[in-house]
Parts: sequence; structure tokens; C-alpha cells
Amino acid sequence: MLYPYLLLLHIVGVCGLFIALSLEVIIVSRLHAAKTTLQVHEWLTLSRVIDLVLPASAVFILVSGLALAWTGWGWEHAWIVFSLGLLVLLGILGSVINGPRMKAIHVAALAAPVGEISPALRKAIAHPVLRAYAPIPSLAALGAVVMMVLKLDWFGSGIAIALILIVGLILAFVRKG
Repeated sequence: MLYPYLLLLHIVGVCGLFIALSLEVIIVSRLHAAKTTLQVHEWLTLSRVIDLVLPASAVFILVSGLALAWTGWGWEHAWIVFSLGLLVLLGILGSVINGPRMKAIHVAALAAPVGEISPALRKAIAHPVLRAYAPIPSLAALGAVVMMVLKLDWFGSGIAIALILIVGLILAFVRKG
């Protein structure tokens, strides 16, 4: 009886996750193209949306997903286990890889004088790991959606994860420059 409501909450969480991850890719891209500190500040204001939407979406996905697994699907399905693992991994990587670099940009932007971007701010924005990592969470989230929609078995889910890693590495190398 609760299944449709849990599924709706899960889908709303996934929509929010994609909104937040898309904003993150856009912000990183626009920061890289910014010419003035005013432009940097304008794009950084959008990160407040991410700070609200991303954790709320993760909670929606996690709570509803766990409830769906415990009440209906069980834990023997690879797509459930792999998707949960990706959600946890994204949370960890976001706070370890992206969080400190975005904070460094915020700090450098606050310290930078109005006008052209200072060398310290440009260095923080141009960090190669930040630019290379930006599309990877969206790709991983898309992989989780593929696994859930297709209800992939262990082999299929492993292939999906392998493809995510391969495409992610290719994108990372392409975007590094």
C-alpha cells in the first residue's frame, strides 16, 4: 500500500539529485570561463541551491530506497546493492574531492579584489581534479538509474559499473585540459 508513495519519493529524490549534479557541472564550467570576480560570485550563489537540494535528495533516495528494499524487493538484487553503493560512494567522493575544492574557490573569491580574477582565485578554479571530476557523479547516477530501470543482475550491474568507470575516466582525461 505504501509502495507507490515510496516510489514517488524515490523518483523525486532522483530528480533532485540530477538537478543538483547538473548545476554542479554548469557551475564548474562557468567558473572556468569566468573573466571577473563578479561573474565568479554570481555563479557561486547557485551553489547554495546545491547545498540544499543535494542532501535533501540523497535523504529522499536513501530512506525511500531502503524502505522499498526492506518491504518489497529484498537485498538479493544486484541493482539494489550496486545503486546503494553508488549513492554512498557519491556522498563520500563529493565531500572528499569536490567539497574542499569548491570551498577553496569560495575562500579565494571572498579574498579577491573586485575586477579581474586574481591568480589565487584562477588557480583554485582551474584545479584539474575539480574539472575532471565534475561530470562523474552525474554519470554514476545515470548508471544507477539504468540498473534500476533494467533490473540488472549481478553480471549486468557489474558491466554497467565498468562502463561508468571507463566513460568517467575518458571524460576525466578529456576535461583535464
